[in-house]
Amino acid sequence: MRIGIHIGYSSADEVVEQCRTAGVNEIFLGAASVPGFDERGYITPEKLKPVGEELEARNIQVSGMILPVPSQGVVLGTEEAERAALCQTIRAAGQSGIDTALFYPLDRFLYFDEYHKGRPLMVMPGEENWDAVLGFFREVVAVADEVNLRLASHLWAVEVVHGIWDAVESPNNGVTYCQGMCLIGEDPHTPAETWGMEKIFFAHARNQVRTGPCLRDHDEVPLESGDVDMARCVRALTEAGYDGVIIPEHLGPQSIADAVTYLKKLL
Repeated sequence: MRIGIHIGYSSADEVVEQCRTAGVNEIFLGAASVPGFDERGYITPEKLKPVGEELEARNIQVSGMILPVPSQGVVLGTEEAERAALCQTIRAAGQSGIDTALFYPLDRFLYFDEYHKGRPLMVMPGEENWDAVLGFFREVVAVADEVNLRLASHLWAVEVVHGIWDAVESPNNGVTYCQGMCLIGEDPHTPAETWGMEKIFFAHARNQVRTGPCLRDHDEVPLESGDVDMARCVRALTEAGYDGVIIPEHLGPQSIADAVTYLKKLL
């Protein structure tokens, strides 16, 4: 298992400095920060490849891409131009040699400020618009298959994710394992059993203290404190043979460097 950080691109020197401060040499790069994205609404290999080459020359590896978060309209098929742009970004990432993408496909359907027991998403399997959601996954996964890019979807609802996998079968349709899943009542401590190791393409490390029933009702805390036993989570990954990247996030008062140090000690 390797440790990295999330980062946006401003210049190679700034990326190197942030990596040096954190004590890592692998990054997941925000697609929206790649030169040319603001003008086009998507990335191109012609703009992304030089970024990767420049960083690699400085011993920094772009191990993954962070895709833009699609709107409800993109997912439901009412915003065709933005959906096409997302597909182009997925295609360009794969064509540029990126093999994994962190993807938040249904974040716009989460209840952040409301509590609906047993209902983590505004659209659930079998309901109106669910076929459109599956159609969205079929399209983006098909593009990922074209370029052999693993889509690590950041989704916490276990039954929903397995339902999507059953409907859209692909070796590139996987998950980001994130301990934030405990915020909707899922067990964060059994990644291998919950997801299957062949489907865990990427991992987060985060901890929190739940303060109320809504998704936003929590305090972000250092990795070694909170509702999640981080040592147990990391042990489960290592014992199952996970050899991908793990990235700390949502650390509250803890610095990225201290979180990386803590993870290195666990490993």
